[in-house]
Amino acid sequence: MSLPEISIKRPVFATVVLAAMILMGIINYGKMNVDEMPDTSLPYVSVSITYEGAQPDQVDAQVTQKVEEAVGEARGVKHIESTSREGEAEINVEFNFGVNPAEAAQEVRDKISAIRGELPDTVKEPVISRFDMNAQPVVSLAITSDTASLREISIFVDDVLKPRLQKISGVGQVTISGRQEREIQLLLDQEKLNTFGLAPAEVASQLRLVNQDVPAGKLKTDSQQLSVRTAGNFTAVQQFDTAIVATRDNTPIYFWQVGEVRDTIKDITSTARYDGHPAIGIAIGKQSGGNAVKVATAVKQELEQLKGELPAGMELQLVRDDAARVSESIAEVWFDLIIGSIFAVAIVFWFLGDWRSTVISALAIPASIASTFLFMKLAGFSINSMSLLGLSLSVGLLIDDAIVVIENIIRHRQMGKDAKQAAVDGTKEIALAVMATTFTVAAVFLPVGFMSGVDGQMFKEFGLSIAFAVLVSLFVSFTLTPMMAALYLPVGEPAMPRFLQRPWAYWQAGLARVTDWYGKTLAYLLQDFRGRVLGTASGLFLLSLCLFPLLGSTFMPTTDQAQFTAKVQAASDATAEAMDKQSAKLTQVLQQIPEVRHVYATTANREHNLFVQLVPKKERDRSQKEIIAEVRQRFNGIPGVRADFVESDDKPLAISVTGPSQAELVPLADAVQQELEKVQGVQDIASTYHAGLPNLNLALRDDRASDLGISSSSIGTTLQTLLSGTTVGKFGDKDERVDIRLRLSADGRSRTEMLRQVYVPSDRQVAGRAMLVPLSQVASWQYTTSASDVRRYDRQKEIRLTANVDGTSMGEANEAFFAQLENMEIPAGYKVGQAGASNDMDDSFANMTMALGLAVAFIFMILAAQFESYSEPFAIMFSLPLALIGALAGLFLAGSEISLVSLIGIMMLMGLVTKNAILLIDFAKQRMRQGQDCQAALVEAGCIRLRPILMTSLAIVFGMLPIALGLGPGAEARAPMAHAIIGGVITSTLLTLVVVPTVYELIHGRRSA
Repeated sequence: MSLPEISIKRPVFATVVLAAMILMGIINYGKMNVDEMPDTSLPYVSVSITYEGAQPDQVDAQVTQKVEEAVGEARGVKHIESTSREGEAEINVEFNFGVNPAEAAQEVRDKISAIRGELPDTVKEPVISRFDMNAQPVVSLAITSDTASLREISIFVDDVLKPRLQKISGVGQVTISGRQEREIQLLLDQEKLNTFGLAPAEVASQLRLVNQDVPAGKLKTDSQQLSVRTAGNFTAVQQFDTAIVATRDNTPIYFWQVGEVRDTIKDITSTARYDGHPAIGIAIGKQSGGNAVKVATAVKQELEQLKGELPAGMELQLVRDDAARVSESIAEVWFDLIIGSIFAVAIVFWFLGDWRSTVISALAIPASIASTFLFMKLAGFSINSMSLLGLSLSVGLLIDDAIVVIENIIRHRQMGKDAKQAAVDGTKEIALAVMATTFTVAAVFLPVGFMSGVDGQMFKEFGLSIAFAVLVSLFVSFTLTPMMAALYLPVGEPAMPRFLQRPWAYWQAGLARVTDWYGKTLAYLLQDFRGRVLGTASGLFLLSLCLFPLLGSTFMPTTDQAQFTAKVQAASDATAEAMDKQSAKLTQVLQQIPEVRHVYATTANREHNLFVQLVPKKERDRSQKEIIAEVRQRFNGIPGVRADFVESDDKPLAISVTGPSQAELVPLADAVQQELEKVQGVQDIASTYHAGLPNLNLALRDDRASDLGISSSSIGTTLQTLLSGTTVGKFGDKDERVDIRLRLSADGRSRTEMLRQVYVPSDRQVAGRAMLVPLSQVASWQYTTSASDVRRYDRQKEIRLTANVDGTSMGEANEAFFAQLENMEIPAGYKVGQAGASNDMDDSFANMTMALGLAVAFIFMILAAQFESYSEPFAIMFSLPLALIGALAGLFLAGSEISLVSLIGIMMLMGLVTKNAILLIDFAKQRMRQGQDCQAALVEAGCIRLRPILMTSLAIVFGMLPIALGLGPGAEARAPMAHAIIGGVITSTLLTLVVVPTVYELIHGRRSA
């Protein structure tokens, strides 16, 4: 007994089974994670190391390269990217997909521990974390106050806010900008040091000794045990003045005699402003592989509780909220899905002219979608834009099977059969064709679901969600549809509102005339014009290929997210205070633009980072690109300001210049940048190399230094203490532990002449003390400039150029640039290549081409198995190139580019367009088995199947129309897929009705000859 027969004879059983699937789907929907995109993050482990006072090249040579060499031996390492800045090294290790992030982090930790002794002594303990240094924060906060100082806000952030945020599951790096940390500074006077014959190292050593809390052990009596310690820690700041730092001629020298004590804040290295007001900024990232929406939601919940604990006068502003943006995008996809479903059902109603048959068909959509969530949950999927997009695009498909079944049942009812018999016969007659069409769609997405790499993970949930949905819809069309048709589908006058009956009658009469005309035309063409039909189809296909160069290519379409980032490089010698003033001016410029809602500006590493939040897309007339163009014009009008704009996570164009030597790499990168500037449409070119960092290099006079017993180590230690300062202990104030930093006074650190007053301790001793030698006797110095940071990629020095494109595509810009690059002479050992999205695009397109080939092969296998023939499937597969005609035309007319999204749409077409050909050829074969000749069978099949073919095709087109219009937030990323599918469905439907019968008749004729 077949499935339709079981459903018709046991309707309660069929209903209960379907109800269970729907109920389980609804329950599991509430348990699924919500995210913007499927998890495509590779396992990242980031290492951050602080080396205070060191220049970028010193950090690179003494820290970064050693760490890279160590972690490069870890299993599964794919890429190592590092940046060496002044006093800091950041190494980002990317592992191959599939490596466990926790195991990767542990292995990196073990490798670094093994070389810890090889790093400089003053290097702080490496911080190893599982987060992507390149990823944007999921939530950004700003705390402002009209009454509290930044120091008071910093205390609240350090003591309350940051610990609470770090406890949240999934939270990765918490970066604080503009924080002011308390510090006890012991400021030395160089002249007074010289007067007493003191070296900074001697003072530092003595201060460490006098400010110690040392445990001494246990003291036991008959009745008790006492812990003994020397409570040597200072309890008041004033005690430092009376600390003995040395003795000369048995006379103690107190600290107040050589310096002064200040309870102040650490040197400011970063600042933050929110809408121009000074603020403390907090950027919260997620752990590698974490769920952005889940983390953002948990953070917001914690912030709601914290608002009641905010000190008076402080305000907490939510600057960036990925959860809200993702929720809007998900809601928009749901809106497209619902509106598309309504359009598809309206098309079915207009064709069938009966609300009962329409309802029976339409029930397949909610039943299939709800049940699909059960299988998505079992597969470990999340609710995201890609999985919901798959369901949105499949709305027309979900009702397709039910349409074909109900239409065939109605035809059998009109033959005079009773309801149950018509339902059984109608479903059985069409069953193989419906199964074949559904299996071809599912087969198309099997290769997509198992593609490797980031693109494979991105589209796995999309493809398999569609496969789950259409397979469930097949089950629904073989159970629910025939069961309800047998119970509730009488044959008589159309059940529709009276005011629609006359227009519908005219429509039916027109459709009948079209059907009659189509049958006569098809018979005429099959008789005498088969060659011309094939020639015309081939010509149209070749003509469509000419559109390829006109489309352009990109990795992923740029979306209007109502937010963007503007980066402005500051002068290489700019102080934190000067950068803060410039940041306020840049914020003022941005606030003059009416569409700008908020501006969050941070400064660090001599760069301004301005996060601009716009009013929602629906509330403004200008696009995000147009607003950025105005900002660019205004910024470029400010002397010394050159802005770099990022609309999403990264800019589309990236060129990597790598080689062994930084000295040779810089002129090569400059030459490459000049070539890139010549490419039309390329703008906002930015380089990771920033020259002009002023340095004062000291060169040791080896002969004098050797004679006087002076080493470069003693010079470096002395100057590091005087300029950067050295931490000589901690000061305990209640529960607070504050760094005690010994350094030269601000006045001494502001003059280069002070170097002539510096004395360096020698290895030789005079009167039992180290001899002091003037620095000017053993060293000379000169002014130089160097890069503000040193970057490396896969153990090679790298300078990366990034750019935006306007008026051209990423693919066209890349092609034009590398064509020009062929005329350049690249030195041996150096390489210029694609990076970032450009590199991802090439890999993805190659993977997609392979998946497309596999999809076509799977379609052929299914068709060959159904028709038990190796030749007949070629007639049906001839509809594939016919779909490409409309797909390219649809992309061209809509102004879309060839991208990963549009290629997925073209792949989806491969499964869609075979449905019509299968319905047509399967019916013709049934008639041929009954004794009809081939041409007559094809003509009859065309006439009878014309209505279901038009219904299914129009249901698909109108179901995708909301997505194609691309009106909501993030819709630009989804629209190209719909553009390709709608264009392909239209052309393939029209041409399939003529070309496929022609090809099949030729194949059948040769087999019969």
